[in-house]
Amino acid sequence: MIVLTLPFPPSTNNLFINTSRGRIRSSKYDQWATEAGWELMRQRPAKAVGPVSLIFEFQSGKDKRKRDITNLLKAPEDLLVKYGIIEADDNTIVQSISANWNAEVTGVRIAITPMQGNEDGSGTQQQRATQVGTGAD
Repeated sequence: MIVLTLPFPPSTNNLFINTSRGRIRSSKYDQWATEAGWELMRQRPAKAVGPVSLIFEFQSGKDKRKRDITNLLKAPEDLLVKYGIIEADDNTIVQSISANWNAEVTGVRIAITPMQGNEDGSGTQQQRATQVGTGAD
């Protein structure tokens, strides 16, 4: 399992803005993506190989706003793909998603669990390297 913590993400409703030339990323999304990207690189997570299950735990009580938890999934999920932590966010890779509120979390904690029975028999690049290095193929 890979566990990492990122800053609290912007809502899907605030990721893009409409301009006369079409839709562009909002400055709020760009700022979050930059900060979250640095935090992700600092944590140096392993990269999951093949299908995964994702569990998102979002900071509860951050403010008094009512929030739609599903609108908070897109930005961190896309960031995982951008940095190669998961291979894609489509149905061939992401097999299940769970989202919860948690008062003990600051920002968002993401648990990535490689699914049993990955075609290549491994769940992360680190596990595969260990298996290859020990002859556990």
